[in-house]
Amino acid sequence: MRLEGKVALITGAESPIGTATALRFAREGALVVLSDIVSTHLERVVTEIAEEEGGRSLIALGDVTRPAHAERMVREALDAFGHVDILVNNGPATDVDGAVQGAALCAHAVLPSMRERRWGRVINTAPAGNVDATALFALTKKLALECARDGITVNCLVPGVTAEGQLAFDAVRKTIAPVIPMGRIAEPREISAAYVFFASDDAVYVTGQVLYVDGGVSVSA
Repeated sequence: MRLEGKVALITGAESPIGTATALRFAREGALVVLSDIVSTHLERVVTEIAEEEGGRSLIALGDVTRPAHAERMVREALDAFGHVDILVNNGPATDVDGAVQGAALCAHAVLPSMRERRWGRVINTAPAGNVDATALFALTKKLALECARDGITVNCLVPGVTAEGQLAFDAVRKTIAPVIPMGRIAEPREISAAYVFFASDDAVYVTGQVLYVDGGVSVSA
């Protein structure tokens, strides 16, 4: 298992991508902290992780765009598991300013413990769609340079259109799929595989990078 013994804090865990990533991380051996503003199905995810993956997980609710909430969520994770090795910044999903603020606050809260252990992975997520994520890319590169000598990598993932919510309906799929070079919408589990790569030792020498997982949309214009 590629993440055995690691502790991962995943924000935006209520989203299909966040949930798929939590389950994939647990399958790879990680202990998972699920974070979001509210919980409608996170208890079910915790149960699934325990019953199907045999892993442990924790729910830590809060608004990542508020400093006190970000600090508290990291503190709850540290109290429960002793350390946080992986931070997946996955929200807010449609607000680039909120995504940047949340990523910066959560990174600020978690980096001291990562520096102590001289190992860490920070993975930012750009909002899907035609959104200018320049500020998030800049934050990713800035943190990557600051942490490069501390054994911490910082990268950014840009997911493409994913089969979630309204996009799960066939009629909507048919209007979007034709403009995607691969001819279909992504499944959340396919996006989660990229997070596992960035979080694992396979990406130990990869930092400050932006990875598009979008079926070719980013190179088709």
